[in-house]
Amino acid sequence: MKGYGGRILFVDCATGRSRVEPLGEATARALLGGNGLAARLIHDHVPAGIDALDPRNAIVFAVGPITDTTVPGNSRALAAAKSPLTGLFFDSTFGGRWPATLKRTGFDAVAIAGRAAVPSYLLVTESGATVKPAPQLWARRRVRP
Repeated sequence: MKGYGGRILFVDCATGRSRVEPLGEATARALLGGNGLAARLIHDHVPAGIDALDPRNAIVFAVGPITDTTVPGNSRALAAAKSPLTGLFFDSTFGGRWPATLKRTGFDAVAIAGRAAVPSYLLVTESGATVKPAPQLWARRRVRP
């Protein structure tokens, strides 16, 4: 499975727990890339008919097989979820250093669900994820008039 880390990280912010599942070769070949993988994860793990703002909804960050390779323009990732505007699948791609950094952890996707009890951030490493409280970041939020 060249180009894939072969692992998917699932995080529940409500409990602070994370689990790692393998990404099978057949799945990787069938879905080819971050967009297809994110769509499949949302289809399989988000209950049908829930509101987009329900804590059981997930946001999936995913990278594809050419992320962090020598292919020009390779540092791309996407965020996907059920849209609060339409209630349908939504994804947005982005670049920069983050996609390659995620790829180097060995994860092809990170699926985040649940609502943390306090403002928090997610620390992702090669072994999994930790939900950490972030009161210092919450106090810095901007309130618009």
